[in-house]
Amino acid sequence: MEFRDRPSVLRRGAAPPDERKTALFLAGACAIHVAILGFFLIRATPPMEFAIAGAPGPLTRARLVRLTPLSALPAVKPAAPEAPKAKPKPALLKKYRPGEKIVPRPERPPAKKPAKEDENREAQKNEPDSEGSLRPSWWSADSSRAVAVGVDGDFKFAYYLAAIRSKIASRWDPPAGMELRPSPYRAVLYFRVQRDGRVMAVSVENTSGSTFFDQTAMRALQKASPLPPLPEGYGDQYLGVHFAFELMQ
Repeated sequence: MEFRDRPSVLRRGAAPPDERKTALFLAGACAIHVAILGFFLIRATPPMEFAIAGAPGPLTRARLVRLTPLSALPAVKPAAPEAPKAKPKPALLKKYRPGEKIVPRPERPPAKKPAKEDENREAQKNEPDSEGSLRPSWWSADSSRAVAVGVDGDFKFAYYLAAIRSKIASRWDPPAGMELRPSPYRAVLYFRVQRDGRVMAVSVENTSGSTFFDQTAMRALQKASPLPPLPEGYGDQYLGVHFAFELMQ
């Protein structure tokens, strides 16, 4: 027997319920409630509250406000005018008096150098560099070796001298175990550099007192030959070079 057919459940005078209508009614009521709830969730969302560390209580979320753009830019204040600079005072001139005689002052001639100084300088330029004027211009890392270079006459190409100095010094291997003495070993070689860089007329201009030391200097010059060609601006056919080798103890 079905539920509607049981007399104990039915009330007196009541029609039996229809299950299909009841289900439709419940579904419609749920749909209406869902629609109303969604409307309030979308349209009437309450402001969120959040707390910041150290704040006394929760803070309400701020809402963005759209500002209306200005129709015109604000006026720019003009810059303050600069104070006029003071004009320099003119130099004091001697006041001219009518009828006064004007005496022109003679111009001062340039100071002349003594003739002896000019002669000494010219003589120093033309004299070849001797052993005393060859000052060391290159030192090794341990300051035990030094070389110096000098030329005959007036040679204005310093870069060329630096090039041959570095090339010869890099190939010099001084002897080890030299006899100790109070003065350093020093040998000066003289040679001529041709236009193409060939080395000619090599000789020991000043010996160091040790034949072995002089030979190491000659060997360094041989390893460095040929040297760089002479500069194009140099007019002579060869360049006389004085090259000093010095060994500290």
